[in-house]
Amino acid sequence: NEFRNKQNDTGQRFKYHKLLDQIPNMRRCMADPVLRRKVFADGKKSLEGKCQKLKMDCVILSDGRYFILPGIADNFVKRQHWDGVNKAQVLKLAGVTDGGIPKIVSEKVLNAFTNLTTVDSYTPVEVLNTLINNPDLEIRCDPLTETSSLAQIRNAFDLCEKRVNSVRQELLLDQDSYISVLRSMKLIIDSDKDFKDLINYGRCYKALEPVMDRIEGEYNGQQISRTYIDDLMNIYVRGLDQNMCVFILEMFCHKKRIAANFSKMDSTMIRCPTCNNMVPGGKNTIYCPYCGKNFKIVCPQCSTAQMASNNICIKCGFNFKEGETKAQNLSLSFQMDLQRGNLSKAEKELTLLKDTYSTFPGIAAMEIQLRKEQGTLNTLRGMVSDGYKTNKFYSAKSAGDTIVAKYPYELQTYPDIKQKYEESLQRVEHANVYCEKAKSAEDRNEMLSLYVGAAQECPDHPVAKGVLKQYPPAGPVDPNGKVLRDKGHFLLKFEPPMDSKGVTYMIYREKNSLPNVTDETRPLTEISGTAFIDKSLEPGVEYHYSVYSRRWGILSREAAHFGPVIILSEVDNVTIEQIDGGLRLMYDKPRGATQVRVWRADNVSGTNVELPINGESVYDDLGLKGGQTYYYLFVAEYQTRNKIERSEGNVFSGTPVDAPKPVRDLDIQWMKTDGTYQATWSTKSQVMLFSSEKKYTIQGNMVKMEDIKAWMNEIQPVVEYDNGCRFFLPDGAVEYIYPIIPMGKVGIKGTEVLIANLKPFRDVEKIISNKDCILTMTWPEDAISAKLVVSTSDAKNINDPTAEIITVSREEYNEEKLIRIPMGRSPKKCINIFAVYKINNDTMYSRGIVIDVYSSECKKVYYTLDPAKRRPMLELTAGPEVTSIPEIAIVRVDVGIPLRKEDGEVLWSSGKPVTFTNGKCSLDVILAGHTDAEHMRVFFVNEEDYNLYRFIHPLYNRRQD
Repeated sequence: NEFRNKQNDTGQRFKYHKLLDQIPNMRRCMADPVLRRKVFADGKKSLEGKCQKLKMDCVILSDGRYFILPGIADNFVKRQHWDGVNKAQVLKLAGVTDGGIPKIVSEKVLNAFTNLTTVDSYTPVEVLNTLINNPDLEIRCDPLTETSSLAQIRNAFDLCEKRVNSVRQELLLDQDSYISVLRSMKLIIDSDKDFKDLINYGRCYKALEPVMDRIEGEYNGQQISRTYIDDLMNIYVRGLDQNMCVFILEMFCHKKRIAANFSKMDSTMIRCPTCNNMVPGGKNTIYCPYCGKNFKIVCPQCSTAQMASNNICIKCGFNFKEGETKAQNLSLSFQMDLQRGNLSKAEKELTLLKDTYSTFPGIAAMEIQLRKEQGTLNTLRGMVSDGYKTNKFYSAKSAGDTIVAKYPYELQTYPDIKQKYEESLQRVEHANVYCEKAKSAEDRNEMLSLYVGAAQECPDHPVAKGVLKQYPPAGPVDPNGKVLRDKGHFLLKFEPPMDSKGVTYMIYREKNSLPNVTDETRPLTEISGTAFIDKSLEPGVEYHYSVYSRRWGILSREAAHFGPVIILSEVDNVTIEQIDGGLRLMYDKPRGATQVRVWRADNVSGTNVELPINGESVYDDLGLKGGQTYYYLFVAEYQTRNKIERSEGNVFSGTPVDAPKPVRDLDIQWMKTDGTYQATWSTKSQVMLFSSEKKYTIQGNMVKMEDIKAWMNEIQPVVEYDNGCRFFLPDGAVEYIYPIIPMGKVGIKGTEVLIANLKPFRDVEKIISNKDCILTMTWPEDAISAKLVVSTSDAKNINDPTAEIITVSREEYNEEKLIRIPMGRSPKKCINIFAVYKINNDTMYSRGIVIDVYSSECKKVYYTLDPAKRRPMLELTAGPEVTSIPEIAIVRVDVGIPLRKEDGEVLWSSGKPVTFTNGKCSLDVILAGHTDAEHMRVFFVNEEDYNLYRFIHPLYNRRQD
């Protein structure tokens, strides 16, 4: 009955008829391989678009992988009724994965944690502490903490396991559960990684329970975002492994069928209004990848992305329809001009197209087409120029003909090429006239004369060249050559042939073999004489020469050959320097040389010794006698094909320094009278002093003076003596003083002396507080500590055994910001303060700063400040013996209270001492409109006044702050 009803249904019958009408098209598409391939590709694309909806029901991992929720794919496939399409194919088309979340911990760890939760525990420490704290079990072990080591946890585990396995069940009601937990823990307790993973997993899971409750309670079917997850984790999870926390939440969401995005990418999906498929959203989504419908369009003028339905740009007003029409017209004109060979116009049209519609499709392909044609044109232009330059006018004319035929509009753009082409064309035409006349000539000499005329007009004319090749000139004879060693050149000479009229000579050169000469071989040069100087030879290379006669553009069959020729360059760039105990030889190996050999000789012994250079370009020849001249022969060796060639060699000489003994007894003293330093030494030689903050490690005693002056600063003496001098050093300088005996370009270095003119403490301030002396000071930059020498009489030196020594490190001072010295019962203490420095592992001290400290009882001064009145008043109260106090000021801060005068803004100052009457004083003050007395305090302007007076500040109800 149902089948009959469907047959009688007019709507169904209409659909059947429509399907029958499509059968011819179906058969046609299936019969054509191209159409069949296209239909199946379109069908696959359509199917892929319909499957994208599955991405909305996925857990997106932090690495961007999609894992579909359980059961979603099966239901989707059943609803679609797609014959022949299974679940695996649908998942592949959607780009999602079915199955469980990849685990970052082992299965044993997850099993152990599951057992832990059966006894309301999350970590091994919790379950072990539960057993340890059970008084019925009597486990003698201290409770564990979160900071307990793995060894401590394992020891506690062994004790708990033994006790749980042996205890009676009435003492531990959940004995079976604990035994199961301990057994699962025992499988991983020996693995540090797995055990740490279990602890980490448990801590993270415990902290994430409120997060998971929130997610499950607030899930509304829409995919939750990473921002939502991060907000919850920032509230409940802190100081834990973020990767582990994300993994736990990924597994939780997948298990609870909660779609979530744990990655940083945008996972929103939008529906295409044309094909109705879901498409990945986001600001970068411009078009539908399945039907090609544009969602957005980018303005080619201002690059603003906007809706594709816009006719005019929302920013710059560009008309998309008119712009596209103009761009299509320009594209058509470009193609037509390119076919006509009008490259200049096509290039302008392409530039205009880019300016008009920069996003027009096909611009890249048009640029490739234009560059290809321009490359062909440039090649032809080069052929015209090269042919004209080498008198191959026929080749130049042929290339020019191609340009005229293929690019008729471009020759006008290059007037130089046009001029060369026209001249080549004219010469070829003249040569053609000569050849035509030669064909009709009856006399052989007349014929040859005409072909020669054609060759003179166009040397590469194929007809003239073919005839004249039968009458080549005779070749040169008797070649000879000479190497000009002083210049590195080669002179080649030869004898001309008997008939040398109109003959030039082509010289060819080749390395290691005779040149292979053809009509296309380029010569080294062409000369009209019989002598040639080759100035471009490489040393150590064998050259072979071939000289051919050339007349009417035709080479002789015979040639004059000469070779091999080799140039052996000498070692010219040699420098000999004086060093400690000998001479330093430095040279540049000639180009092409395999090695340089050096021999040494002197006028005394008369022997020649080869030095072991070993391929080095710098060699120190040591053990030489000072003041004696030595001679060095430098010979360059070259490896040729068959043997080793040596140059004649160059001789250089050098004389080692006859050096005096270096200064070893330099003594430097500081002169207190004028602040200078006095240096003395015992040598009678001239001595120069140099200073440096750095200590240099110099091998030997001899140093170049230019190096000394580059590394150090020369000291200019104030007064000079026969055996010493006086000089100044700047304040704070730590210098090494080097005595140098100059010997021309080198100097003899003596033993250096360290001089330290170290900076002392600056801005030392003192106050007395509770019978303690409080010191503050500004520390020098490199001081490491302070050493205080304290005495009750006068200043003592740092080495005085009767003085009290106090050492304060820089770190201690930076922490306290002061140095506290108890005064005791002493009415006075004298303090000598030294800054301590560490200079090259040596402890050194600055000069001392002496201060005197007096201990006396301070008089208390009370005050109240009432800023709320019309005229703010400051009420001061002290003992009856106080008749005045020094200058004072009121300081305010925005938050809290000022602790020092420099902490805030000075609102008011008395400008002079304040007078008291019967221990009291009232002052009108100006507070610049401020009424918050709790943020104000009164201070003495001068810090030393606190040695005699002390303010007792009022207390306010600061809870209001």
